[in-house]
Amino acid sequence: MYRIINYLAFIGCIIWIFLDQSPEPVVVLLLTVAGFFRDDIHGVIGKNVFTLTPKNQLIRDLESARYSFISPEFINPQILNDLSGWLSDTGDQIVSINISESNDSNRYYGDVTSEETDGYPIVTSSAEEGWVSYKYIGNSFSGVHIVQTWSNGGGSGVYTKILLVTLSSDSTLESNGVSYSKKPRYVIKLVGSLPLGDRYQGQVKYRFGILSISPCEGMKSLRESGSRILVI
Repeated sequence: MYRIINYLAFIGCIIWIFLDQSPEPVVVLLLTVAGFFRDDIHGVIGKNVFTLTPKNQLIRDLESARYSFISPEFINPQILNDLSGWLSDTGDQIVSINISESNDSNRYYGDVTSEETDGYPIVTSSAEEGWVSYKYIGNSFSGVHIVQTWSNGGGSGVYTKILLVTLSSDSTLESNGVSYSKKPRYVIKLVGSLPLGDRYQGQVKYRFGILSISPCEGMKSLRESGSRILVI
């Protein structure tokens, strides 16, 4: 709504300048332009003006996305493992990752495989002595993607979480030491996580804005009783 009003004001100023060629409409026009780019202009580097703030809406349609949880090219499961953080830590340390530069990077080296299941596939990647897997659950009305993850560090523990993330496109500034350029990137951002504990064996479903988590059916975990969470 803010952009629409600003855009209409810009058109009005252009018409005003044609009707009244005085300093007043010029000043108002400059203020309108400044207001339009208020949230977009990142800075001026050399002779270039870079607008790096994301303009695109959140990515909801994974069928046509460059990277996806449900079809190739799969988002590397180790990226989600980084967003999950260490078991020994509390809170969030890493909240967003550039998938475009990370998906095939040395940091996340390892074979990525997929296994067909009822619904969405389970995607797995080796991680040093262990492995990391995820399965897509669904996406909310507001564009939050819900993913169930499993991680194993080489021992008997298989730690399960539900990650709430967003996907979006924005831009980054690149330099070769002489010139500067703007490069698009595909970004995943952590919204929140729900730990399910070690070797959780219940069912996780998302339907009509309700995330349903059943109690653990096997070994003891953090979910001894079921829960329903509104995620819109």
